[in-house]
Amino acid sequence: MFQTFEEALAFIQERSIMQVDLKFSDLWGRWHHVTVPVGCFNARLMENGVGFDGSSVGFKSVSAGDMVMVPDLATGFQDPFWEIPTLSFICVTLEADTRQIFPYDPRNIAIRAEDYLKQTGIADCSIWGRNSSSTSSMASPIRTP
Repeated sequence: MFQTFEEALAFIQERSIMQVDLKFSDLWGRWHHVTVPVGCFNARLMENGVGFDGSSVGFKSVSAGDMVMVPDLATGFQDPFWEIPTLSFICVTLEADTRQIFPYDPRNIAIRAEDYLKQTGIADCSIWGRNSSSTSSMASPIRTP
């Protein structure tokens, strides 16, 4: 939805957004999230992300569980299920110490799978979810870097 942080801030002001929900999926497909007041959604959060314990969601061992989630601006949407106006983002999960993308996050696995399909010429589009001609099926064009 957004290409820049400034676009997200403008949306927040235009829609009187009061909180920002940051979420990611674990290895079993369950959503985990943290919701912050809109005043905490700033350039520092976009740079540093929000820390979480990766061992609590099955990503890593207890001894090395520190991870960070950083909002992916392109995934932003106003969440219709909150009573309070809320802007939601799916996050990129990173290793806390190296800031490298965590390779076993289901979303990162899907991105790599799409990249493989494109690089090998197998496909130029991937379909996730229900495969039908209805509008509820979700087609995802392969992204170019």
